[in-house]
Amino acid sequence: MVSKGSATKGSAQAIDYIMNDKEKGQAVELDRNLISGNNGNEIIAEFREIQQFNHNCSNNTYSIVLSPSEEKKHWSNEELKDFGQAHLKNLGLENNQYLMTAHRSTKHPHIHIICNRIDLDGNAHSDQFISKKCQESAEKIAQEKGLITAKEMAQLKQIELKPLKKEIHQAHEFAKEKSNNFNEYKDYMYSKGIEVQPTVNKNGEMQGYRLKHRESELNFKASEIHKNVGLKDLIENRVTIDSKLSKPLENIRQNLPTEKILEEVQELKITKSRSRGLSL
Repeated sequence: MVSKGSATKGSAQAIDYIMNDKEKGQAVELDRNLISGNNGNEIIAEFREIQQFNHNCSNNTYSIVLSPSEEKKHWSNEELKDFGQAHLKNLGLENNQYLMTAHRSTKHPHIHIICNRIDLDGNAHSDQFISKKCQESAEKIAQEKGLITAKEMAQLKQIELKPLKKEIHQAHEFAKEKSNNFNEYKDYMYSKGIEVQPTVNKNGEMQGYRLKHRESELNFKASEIHKNVGLKDLIENRVTIDSKLSKPLENIRQNLPTEKILEEVQELKITKSRSRGLSL
């Protein structure tokens, strides 16, 4: 279960949006509090009547979205209403004016809430860290209802992806050792079923790359596979990259030790090993 929220100036258009569900037409109204209007203009006018008692708050309306977890294919309207009411209570907004609707035109149903930040006494609800508070509330509801939380869902996805990431990492290690240049690296990776997709910044400099697993079509940033997968690792492994690089990567490339220094380091290692009676 995930949620996000933001403080806005509020508008009739925003209210009309949550009252309509794209191709499904009229959205399902789950709940409302202290309002009687039938459209955005009427409802925002009711909000403004209360908001006039607090002129210091400009972003005086909350727009909140709550999305139940995907473990269940169909949530009833009553269940969605229950989630929405619990959400508002957790946030301390259950007594404020609000409209709550359900949208089902997407793959997974979600709840929209337009809520007045100003209460009947003219006090503004604090919007500090409101999006974080929304997510904390969603986590709490999921735990109370025995549902999968967003954190747990992320952990499950990581577990599911672990073998795939290991496969890509092994392909990277193989290609890195075999390749003299970046084009060869891409070819070796492709032979292992991985497509390398360079990422270029607005200055035309390559700053990294993504890795697409062709069979599953899953796409990852190189760093998502392993902390050592990426252009830095290739550069340090002497894989030549002809493209213009971003400044941090260019600095790494320019500061690589020369072949002569590398040979001297290797000779020093051999000398030290021999002095200990060892051999390489």
